[in-house]
Amino acid sequence: MFEEEFKKIPVGDQREFAHVINNLLLKGYVVRDVFDSKEKMMRTNSDYRFVERYFPLVESYLKFSGWTINKDVLLGVVSLSNDYEDNRIRLDRETSLILFTLRLIFETEKNESSQTGEAIYMTTPGLIKFMLDHGISMPGKKLSGRQIARSIRYLVNHNILNKVSGSYDEGSVSFYILPSIVYALDNEKIVAMSNAIDKLNNDSTDEEKSGNGLEHIEDENDTKEVTTDEDLN
Repeated sequence: MFEEEFKKIPVGDQREFAHVINNLLLKGYVVRDVFDSKEKMMRTNSDYRFVERYFPLVESYLKFSGWTINKDVLLGVVSLSNDYEDNRIRLDRETSLILFTLRLIFETEKNESSQTGEAIYMTTPGLIKFMLDHGISMPGKKLSGRQIARSIRYLVNHNILNKVSGSYDEGSVSFYILPSIVYALDNEKIVAMSNAIDKLNNDSTDEEKSGNGLEHIEDENDTKEVTTDEDLN
């Protein structure tokens, strides 16, 4: 039983257990290697090591609430999924496009590196350039650092990105793309989003040719969203 096993671990670890579980439920992911802003370098995440050490106990606890925990040793990612498909979030179109682009960047860089679970360094200017080079645009909106930084902040809060430096308000941010992005957007959804982007671009081109333009600009609360529908919690 969970309670019996839980009482066997040190009192300090019992308190840490509550902290780690709450953090995992809040963010959806725990990543092994994270950026230490004080040391200015990547380091091993103590939360990841804790889950690794007490994995059977963590798994047993979460199972009662309908959660399945997965540990990917190769990528260094602990992720959650809900057995009842509850606790899902919907991403707005802008954040979905940013997530899609970052996933492409991660795959591109990973294929060129021998380190499978290595985080990828990126900046907002670099991200904008990649989007422009690959024809990824936001219909009706001009790509800007501030606009992108809003989505970056959201993804940082879910342990998909790891901020290194810069200001969200000023739109100039450097960050790491964490391997947890593989679970935030899988290959099947990449294909679906790629098709959606192609359609958006084609529709925009058709409207420009007809002289109608894009009159409708979506705001953050627009119900017509491109979603990943992923378990980010």
